[in-house]
Amino acid sequence: MNLKQSVSSTLNIPITSVEQRPLKALNTKDCPVDLSRCELVIHDSITEISRKSWDHLIGDSSITHSFDYLLAIQNSSISGSRYYYPVVYDRDKNIVAHACIYTVRTDFAQLLPKPLFGVVQSLRKFWPSLLSVEITECATPLSWGCSISVVKGLSRSSVLPLINDAMISIAEKSKSHLLVIRDFLQSGRDDSDEQLISLGYQQRSNYPLARIRVRWDSYDEYIGSFRARYRKDIRRRIRIAESAGNSVEVLDSFGSESSRWAKQAAVIREQTRGFRREALSPLYYENMDYLLGDDSKLLVINNRGKRVAHGMVIFDRETTTATFFGRESGPPQGEWFQLINSVIRIGIERGSKYISLGLGSYDGKSIVGADIESLVVYRRSTHPIVNFIINLIPDLMKPKVLLNRNLFKTNR
Repeated sequence: MNLKQSVSSTLNIPITSVEQRPLKALNTKDCPVDLSRCELVIHDSITEISRKSWDHLIGDSSITHSFDYLLAIQNSSISGSRYYYPVVYDRDKNIVAHACIYTVRTDFAQLLPKPLFGVVQSLRKFWPSLLSVEITECATPLSWGCSISVVKGLSRSSVLPLINDAMISIAEKSKSHLLVIRDFLQSGRDDSDEQLISLGYQQRSNYPLARIRVRWDSYDEYIGSFRARYRKDIRRRIRIAESAGNSVEVLDSFGSESSRWAKQAAVIREQTRGFRREALSPLYYENMDYLLGDDSKLLVINNRGKRVAHGMVIFDRETTTATFFGRESGPPQGEWFQLINSVIRIGIERGSKYISLGLGSYDGKSIVGADIESLVVYRRSTHPIVNFIINLIPDLMKPKVLLNRNLFKTNR
């Protein structure tokens, strides 16, 4: 195979360190690109790539894959993560595939039962990095979703060997031994499963996605579609929040108060039980405001003149996506539910196909009509012994039960 591969000079990785593999089913009548004559380049900044060329592959329905979203994340200095962008170019230097890969340190002790977590904390006095792992991930940062995009007519699975080569190169540079490719909906894996398993990956669960498929023309129709007991419950929760003095305001521009929002997000992060990773900085809010413009809003709970909580929402043509929630310390007064309700209202009024409510808090999200959809990830280690050990670890994130409430008057 004459696969010409090069790496951005700032990575300082020898070309020979990029493992070459025969690609499966590249040159078929249905494939518009001869990948054997393409070039893989790993950029260490998205600014090295043409915005127009990058966004050409994703269209207008994938804002979390977009150039501006990824630039906002890259500029936000989140938790010491480092971002890379493998790009496959054809002979004419057109982009035929790209992805986002990043390195992030993850504390797996968070997933352990409380007694075992205490044991690990004690052992860390002597072994500080125990169960704390530098991961090389191919994913949409700070959101759910697979970050691999391909030109129309090219299958995602056909470029997975190249993405794997890029991940190995980045992992070697970062001294990371665990590779993870996420997130795939159960219904959207095509033949990626077979390809990734052939590359040595094992399938595991991520936390599931809470997402509403919109089928109402108005918010009132949405509320009216619930069975009486659930409709009363939603209205009761909203009344409780409003009786506490809460009202919702929508900010088109919110970067000037970035420190406030970051502090509120930190309150929620500290209270989160279970798995948590990236901590938001004020730069996150500044960049999301500046770079996404009209495609980002901040919903703010105003309590008697004080902005006590917030939730960010971003948009593309197909989806309204709720991202991060934060609030002041102290007992909650229905702010979260009030914000989620406002996200749903906005999504319906915009004519979105989906309202994505993200991962976690499934009981509350299922009450408002979200489907809880399984997500899978693929993982492997570059170290054979470590790879053997991690494959013995149970599927810790596999949900015990996917909530399926009979909320609505008529079946979907």
